[in-house]
Amino acid sequence: MKKLFCILLSAALVLPVLSACGGETWDISKNGDGSLTAFVEEKNGKRTLVVEGEGEMRDFKEGTQPWYSRCGTIEAVEVGSKVTSIGYNAFRGIPVPYILLPESVVLIGSGAAGMEVKLFAENAAATDLGAVNIYYYSETLPETADVYWQQDKSTGDITDGLHSATRRYFRYDGTGTPVAWEFYKVLFIGNSFTYRNGYEEPGTGVPGIFDAVSEDLGVACETYMITGPGWHLKDHANPQDACGKQVDLLLNAVHDFDYIVLQEHSTDSIDKNEDFVNGIKAIQEKVAATQDNAEVVLYETWGSPASATARKTTVAEMEAELKTVYETAAEDCGISLISYVGKAFTEIYGAHQSEKAYYLWDTDNRHQGYVGAYLSACVHAGTLFGLDVRECLYEGEEKAPALTDSVLSDLREEAFSVVFG
Repeated sequence: MKKLFCILLSAALVLPVLSACGGETWDISKNGDGSLTAFVEEKNGKRTLVVEGEGEMRDFKEGTQPWYSRCGTIEAVEVGSKVTSIGYNAFRGIPVPYILLPESVVLIGSGAAGMEVKLFAENAAATDLGAVNIYYYSETLPETADVYWQQDKSTGDITDGLHSATRRYFRYDGTGTPVAWEFYKVLFIGNSFTYRNGYEEPGTGVPGIFDAVSEDLGVACETYMITGPGWHLKDHANPQDACGKQVDLLLNAVHDFDYIVLQEHSTDSIDKNEDFVNGIKAIQEKVAATQDNAEVVLYETWGSPASATARKTTVAEMEAELKTVYETAAEDCGISLISYVGKAFTEIYGAHQSEKAYYLWDTDNRHQGYVGAYLSACVHAGTLFGLDVRECLYEGEEKAPALTDSVLSDLREEAFSVVFG
C-alpha cells in the first residue's frame, strides 16, 4: 500500500494541476521545480496566458508547449515581474499583437513568438538568442547611424566602420500602452541636386534635412547618401564606377533598407531618357538581389531659371516636362512612389516669384539653395512616411541661413499639399 502511494504521488508531480480559476497550471520552470508556472484565465475581459513565479523558463519544441492546443483562443499574454528568461518557441502560435516582457527578463530564446508578434522588452540589455521582432525600451527617440558619402569629398568607402542599427525600440504612450518607435532605413542615390544644401559642402545635403524633419516628427530614420557631382543613375548602376562601387558595397552590407530614393541628372531624364530608364532598371535589379523589402522611389527634380532660359522655356513648363518623364519612367519600371519635389518648387515659385525670402535656388539659379533644400526634404518626409510636415518644428541646421516663421510655414504647407492634395 505504501509503495502504491509513492507511485501515485510521483505521477501527480509531472501532471498539470488545477489552478485557482479551475483550469490547468503547468510547471514550465527550467529545472522542473515548480518555480515558474503558467495557466490560462479570463483577465480584463481577455483569455490570458499568465506566466508567474521566479526564474528561468524551459525551452520548447514548436507544438510541444502545454497550451499549444489553446493558442488560437488566447487573446493576451502576461509575464510576471520575476521571470528571468523566455524559452525557445514559448509563445509561438499565439495570435496577439504584442507581448510585454518585464525588466527582469534578461534572455529571450529563439522563436519566442511568431513573426507578426512584437516582443517589447523593458530591459534594453536583454540578450536575444535569435528571436524576431524584439523591441527594446527607449522613452526617447533612439539615435541612428547616418552615413553621407560624396564622391569628390569623402575618403574611403561608405562601408568603412559601418555600424548600421539592428535594434528596434518602443515607448509607452499616454495610456501606458507600449508602442513601437517607427524606424526606417533610407538610401539616397543621386548627384548635387541631392548633396547640396545651399550653404555648406561637404555636408549632409537634402538627406540630412530630411532626416532631421522626420525625427522631429517622431520617426527614427537611419539615412544614407551616395552622390557624385554630375552623376547619372547609369553610373551608380556600374560597379566599375566610383559611385557604383559604393552602391554595390552598401547594398551588399545592409539588407534591410526600407526606401531607396533615385535622383537623375537634372535635364538628362529628358534629354537622355533611355539612359535614365535603363539606369533605374539596373539599380532595381541590384535592390531585388540584395534587399529584403526595399521600395524604390523616384526623386522628381525641378525646373530652374538658368536651365529654363537655356532651354528657351519657363520654369513651370520645364518642370511639367520633368514630371511627365518621371511618371512615364515610374510606370515603365513598376514604381509606385514619386517624390514630387519639382512640383513643390513650381508652386512656391509661382506664388512667391518676386519675394527674395522664398527664392529656392542657389546663386547659380539652378541648384537648390537652403530654401529649396528644406522644401525638398519636407516633400520626401511626407512622401516616404506619410508625415504631416505642417506640424514640424525643426527650423534648420545650426549654421544654415535662418528662415522666417512665415517662410517655414509656407514651405511645410506646400510640401503637405503636394504630397496629400
